[in-house]
Amino acid sequence: MGRGRPRPALVEGVATRVLRDWLERRAGGPARLYERVIARIDGGGVAAARRALLAEVAGPVLEIGSGPGTSFRYYPAGVAVTALEPEPDFRRAAAERASSAAPPIRVVAGDAHDLPFADASFATVVAQLTLCSVASPAGVLSEARRVLVAGGGLRLLEHVRHPAAWVGRVQDVLDPLWNRLEGRGCHLGRDTPRAVAEAGFVIDGIDEVPLPAGSAWLFPLVMLRARRPA
Repeated sequence: MGRGRPRPALVEGVATRVLRDWLERRAGGPARLYERVIARIDGGGVAAARRALLAEVAGPVLEIGSGPGTSFRYYPAGVAVTALEPEPDFRRAAAERASSAAPPIRVVAGDAHDLPFADASFATVVAQLTLCSVASPAGVLSEARRVLVAGGGLRLLEHVRHPAAWVGRVQDVLDPLWNRLEGRGCHLGRDTPRAVAEAGFVIDGIDEVPLPAGSAWLFPLVMLRARRPA
């Protein structure tokens, strides 16, 4: 390739960023665009999984990467929730939702890799569509384990690596393009159940969450329940 010609990956990265920025402006900001996307996903059946995931959580609860707070309405009324969100635009939207939510919800800034909480501060840690995009799932899970009480619960709703090896390879091939288009570090094929086990949690159950046939192969979604050993 000639020295003066732009590299395809660079051109592709600029194009996807321009498209993403345009979509965010039209929606009214990153949080509003995310809310629209999540509303479509939840309308396809994921809302029922969120409700089941959070129906019986014990408090106090820490939700890591709460985004704009779209899951707040599924928490039981009597459970105290701390919602950690690093992005300011998402945090503002989450604070708006928290003010009208049934349970008491405190929205705070912070990094999931270095949680600003003491050891054994929470009875439950929740993450939903979060571990796909953090820089180090192992680091985040280690921090989650640290802030949980002995026997405390980990509740995850995450898209994961497909169990079929050939589909996992397809996820790997598509991952760089998806990562640039999504724009917030999301990866298609992370083996989150394995990462949870390697972080020292006891996995109590993994349930597949039904998705439309066109997306289920690329984004297999699971609801995972685990606990820190007593």
